[in-house]
Amino acid sequence: MIIEIITVGNELLIGKVVNTNAAWLSLFVVKRGYRVSRIISIGDNEEEIANEIDAALRRKPDIIITVGGLGPTFDDMTSKSVAKGLGVSYEISEEALAIIKSKYQKLGLELTKERVKMAMMPKGATVLKNALGTAPGFLFKTDKTLVVCLPGVPAEMKSIVESYADTLFPVVGELVEYILVASGIPESSAAPLLAKVVNENPFVYVKSHPEHSEGESVLKVHVYAITHDQYVVRLCHDVAKRLKGDLEMLGAQVQGDV
Repeated sequence: MIIEIITVGNELLIGKVVNTNAAWLSLFVVKRGYRVSRIISIGDNEEEIANEIDAALRRKPDIIITVGGLGPTFDDMTSKSVAKGLGVSYEISEEALAIIKSKYQKLGLELTKERVKMAMMPKGATVLKNALGTAPGFLFKTDKTLVVCLPGVPAEMKSIVESYADTLFPVVGELVEYILVASGIPESSAAPLLAKVVNENPFVYVKSHPEHSEGESVLKVHVYAITHDQYVVRLCHDVAKRLKGDLEMLGAQVQGDV
């Protein structure tokens, strides 16, 4: 099951805001057995967002998730852009409008056109209620792909995802991972060994992360698989165990629970 994530906002592109939403969201879905094939950050530009949605749909992932741009201000244009990318009309969702109206009535605030704007969605979209904020999310089903649009405020995004997790991202597998910490050998010395293991085990992903310079190396080796197959679960463990022994044979001191 393949997911693409599109995060929207100029603040992501100028270094003002760290994209924690993408990191949290990708880990959340990976732990439920999905594979994130692409994470893209784009600015507040209607044409670019629409084009990105259209391009993603052509790749036919199982799910496209957008984050950000659902609010009341002029630069919140994700809903309209997604409708354009989907090729459907952009209109008021009566369900979303009723939710927004109720929230502002409780706050003693009038329903301005900017607030009504948050009820505008692609025709046929299903509302995702936002318990912590005013801008609802929504989902839209195409023949091949589910499009899920979420607000950019981290607490609101997380709340919606957790509330609708079994609907949006039912568990289809698990993340199996092992981390080995090897000291005493540089990454370049371990590289041939890692390449051999990767070539022999295509169902398992192996990635090395050097912590220091080559002269005083501490090397983290990440072994993982996203799978629903118990054979791959066992294989991941066996690969990590083999790697630990092979790294020790190269002279490394290796820590890791395998």
